[in-house]
Amino acid sequence: MEQDMCRRSLFIFSFKIIAVRLILAASILLGYIHHVLPQYGQGYNASLIDKAERLKSVSSPKMVLLGNSNLSFGLESSLLQTRFGMPVINMGLHGGAGNAFHEEMAKIKVEKDDIYIVCHTDFADYDTMEDAMVVWTALENNYSLWNLLRWKDMRRMAEGFPVYLKKCLNLYALNTGNADVGGVYSRKAFNEYGDIEVYREGNINVQQNDVRVPEIDEITVNRLNELNAYLQKRGAVMLVAAYPIANGEMTADAEEFISFQKELARRLDCAVISNYVDYMIDYSYFYEPLFHLDSTGARLRTEQLIKDLERWREAPDRYKDADMSRDIYEDILSDAMLSHITDFHKYLSALKKAGDRYCVFLSMKETVSGSMDDTDKRMLKDLGFGAAVHNPQKGYIAVSDCGRVTEKKDDNLLELSGRLDSGPVYHMTSIRNDHGMDCSIILDGREYSKNQKGINMIVYSRETGRLLDSVSFDICLGEMRSVRNIE
Repeated sequence: MEQDMCRRSLFIFSFKIIAVRLILAASILLGYIHHVLPQYGQGYNASLIDKAERLKSVSSPKMVLLGNSNLSFGLESSLLQTRFGMPVINMGLHGGAGNAFHEEMAKIKVEKDDIYIVCHTDFADYDTMEDAMVVWTALENNYSLWNLLRWKDMRRMAEGFPVYLKKCLNLYALNTGNADVGGVYSRKAFNEYGDIEVYREGNINVQQNDVRVPEIDEITVNRLNELNAYLQKRGAVMLVAAYPIANGEMTADAEEFISFQKELARRLDCAVISNYVDYMIDYSYFYEPLFHLDSTGARLRTEQLIKDLERWREAPDRYKDADMSRDIYEDILSDAMLSHITDFHKYLSALKKAGDRYCVFLSMKETVSGSMDDTDKRMLKDLGFGAAVHNPQKGYIAVSDCGRVTEKKDDNLLELSGRLDSGPVYHMTSIRNDHGMDCSIILDGREYSKNQKGINMIVYSRETGRLLDSVSFDICLGEMRSVRNIE
């Protein structure tokens, strides 16, 4: 008995020693890690620190935007703040963090009459954190932000910790941590509102991807409805608004987005304030696929969001979904579908149907008018481009400014310059050289014509201030099929 007690005492003593050593080792390791961190303090994701600080510091009522990088690269929050007279905080971060992580940001500081606007790009996230590394580089040793993590996120964070720690130790050893990478992916790229303020020019040559309608799952819907109830209980309002949709030949039809929108509005307890078709924006306004806008696109998206909020504020108690019976939405659908039309005859018919809503820039490269049939020529004449169908050996450029047409035709050099009322400055040229004709269509300093054989057209909406399409029709092939100016 006495020996057993001695063994037991020895075991307990040994266990205590081991425990103390483990605790000591863990303390030393944690202390070392704390000393090493942060290593990503000047990176894109570290902008969360500044966004959260602004959210805590501004007075209410305030407007808070929640979502991924479609917000960081897609808003001019100063316009929202000026229009509605309340502080605006753009909490948009990174899609890899997951929708739930962005939604948790709503709980940092909620006060009466606050407006929270959710701008997710998908509604079937299965309640998961996609990339723990994104969250690690956002939080690091900023422990006050760790309450953004839910208990169910801890396992994902633990799985991602070894990779994060390895990268941090490597940066520490090389003394390259916390470097300012510059450009749009720097913490310094953000302004006080949480927007990327670095000037970005869109790239019409960016490779298109299939742009599908988001899916909706019950898990995401339930979580959003729970967040809505949480905010309502504290006197705040939650709204859902659309995200930028890259619009081109590989984009789902507008009717599919309308069906999605109606289903989302039916299943959510909060108001869905956007007509998603309004956010189908030509690819030339995108800085990167799929959700990042250039500086001009961000302004257009913000102006549309302002319209949505104004309409909601007119009758917030009964507003649920856009009224698709109004004539204006027929125009919206027509605008969104224009860049999907591949048949030349149908395209000209769409331009004719639009009447004076569009400004059309047209140039011809090489001798294409001789390949036109009588229907082509009649339709072009109806649009005001009558000179395009005569003397096929000459170059041709023209501008139809909402029905008012200016044409030029010659053998050698052609130029047209001007400015649309409250619109872009344009400059068009057609120059004959040893290889035929070179054509250029420039709006506000940006080239939109790909100088392809056939008829090159740029279509600009005066109503919305948006470029709707950039297309070439090589009717010399006899197929009258379009070539979008996206490689």
